Amino acid sequence: MPKFALLLAALATFSGSTDAGAAGTLGYGPERLQPVPDSADPLVDAAAVVPGLIVTLAYASSDNFIGRPLYPPDLPCLLRRSVAERLAVAARALALQQLRLIARDCTRPQKIQEQLWKAHPHAGAVADPARGSLHARGVAVDLSLADLSGSPVALPTAFDAFGPAAAAAAPLPESPERAHREALKRAMHDAGFRVNPKEWWHYSRLWGWRWPLAHPERFRPR
Repeated sequence: MPKFALLLAALATFSGSTDAGAAGTLGYGPERLQPVPDSADPLVDAAAVVPGLIVTLAYASSDNFIGRPLYPPDLPCLLRRSVAERLAVAARALALQQLRLIARDCTRPQKIQEQLWKAHPHAGAVADPARGSLHARGVAVDLSLADLSGSPVALPTAFDAFGPAAAAAAPLPESPERAHREALKRAMHDAGFRVNPKEWWHYSRLWGWRWPLAHPERFRPR
């Protein structure tokens, strides 16, 4: 068989979604992927799934760009089960580098998304709630890093810093900030996440718009 024909045969065999393991894959790209029912991928408490996860939700305190708490102080880090499982893969990889994940934001109630948009209506930094953000779907997580003792390590900017320095590929000299940002990026990409180009801390599942809006208010620990 000619080499070109062999190549076509190989492409036909291996074509399909790049979101490995996604249920309902029909192949060839996101337009062929089925929506994920809420019941098929429920919210879970990520701290019970992700080894060593530190939960310090920025919107449960005044340490955010709004300057006041938007969440109850005891809100857990809720994520879709598949997202928490992938996050656990990243956490294990980072533990080998003496690092732990810090969750700064997880599933975000839609009403909170509306408040953030009202305060900073700039797509790319804050998602338009009319579309429904990836955080509101339970498939995005904002992260930073700590050492194994739980002390935060150096990273390029503060969480929710708006500007070019917060970009995932912002130029940096050789430094702990750059090393930690790149370690986080490698571990998360290897676990099946994509980074927001404008925010080094924001990661989401591939094809995240397949998931419906989540309802964290309905979550009940098991």
